[in-house]
Amino acid sequence: MYFELSERLKARLLHAAMHEDAPGIDSLEGRPLFFLAPESHLGLVHGPAIAAAAKGLVAVVDDKSSQAAIHGAPRWTSERFLRDAKSYKNAVALDFSMSHGARAMFSVLCQQAGIEKQDCVVAQAQLGLISVYESVSEYRSKTLARLDELMRLAESFADHHSRATLYANLLFRITYDRSPMLSTWANPSDEYFANFAHSSTFTLGKNEHYCDCGAFQGPVVSKFLGATEYRYASITAFEPDRTNFEMLQKVSPVPLANFRSVNKAVSHQAGHLRFMETGSISSHVSDQGNIQVETIKLDDEVDKLTFLKMDIEGFEVNALKGASRLLRENRPRVAACVYHYADDLLDVVEQLEQAVDNYNYRLRQHNGSYYYDLILYASTESGVEPGSAAA
Repeated sequence: MYFELSERLKARLLHAAMHEDAPGIDSLEGRPLFFLAPESHLGLVHGPAIAAAAKGLVAVVDDKSSQAAIHGAPRWTSERFLRDAKSYKNAVALDFSMSHGARAMFSVLCQQAGIEKQDCVVAQAQLGLISVYESVSEYRSKTLARLDELMRLAESFADHHSRATLYANLLFRITYDRSPMLSTWANPSDEYFANFAHSSTFTLGKNEHYCDCGAFQGPVVSKFLGATEYRYASITAFEPDRTNFEMLQKVSPVPLANFRSVNKAVSHQAGHLRFMETGSISSHVSDQGNIQVETIKLDDEVDKLTFLKMDIEGFEVNALKGASRLLRENRPRVAACVYHYADDLLDVVEQLEQAVDNYNYRLRQHNGSYYYDLILYASTESGVEPGSAAA
């Protein structure tokens, strides 16, 4: 299944890279706009910026919300959209929906209403807006600049699902078409590791020395406890945001043995950095940060490591630089986010290979509709099972 899909996606990707310009929307800033699925995750995060930049928002289409207005525009039902949208000449509807079914439904709705439908990512690119931490167009240009390296990396992956995942992700970066990623979408419940026996990511042993970098308020630590049935060797969780850290300390209703939470950021050296503290999943190191946080090296804080999870908003390479001894001596399995910046995947792999020369790599996208949740899985042993040290 994934071999044939991988080959098709690879062919489409190479053609797009050679022959297709970045898509756009004619006269976007002068046209009446409708938002479809304004309260999806993409709608809530990116809708306000598009509305402010494009200025032509007439209404949003949402059949489930009880709000009269969203993003400063009246909420219409699909029925009203079919009835009234045609009176707005040259209007365009921007789709923020995230499921295959919703996207198909909105395509039919716009066809019946006689309204042009475009994806929200196309508008983001045209308006110069941010994807995660880089603009959509910058993400595209950086991908094209290093496409040969990314294609070589794909060939080194351990399975066809990984190759198909990368090709679909790259195709999205270049064309702004989110639909190819749905064909490779990995189970979100398997992100980082699985709760159950069958997984395409990792399963856990009962003797794991687990390190969570970017622990937030503890959802993955909680998942780890459930997956191991509270049987593990140690847990070390790093979270620099003070609000998140306070919640992290309450992750278990029962006292945990060998559990240590650390209110510091992981980096390549001990010191201090500016940090944007938001009390949310988007807290991150930034020169424009509103606080200063202490940084540490994992090599200085962790004695033994079998599993390293990292979701630290594009700071993963720095964390790996500070863990060279642990990587070299313990050879842990690694699950690292590689989507915050366009070069993250290549840079994380390069850093891992400087420390350990025989990692096997797999790639999974646990969000089928945007840049989010692209995870690199690295292990010195093939497959998903824990090594002997953690079993």
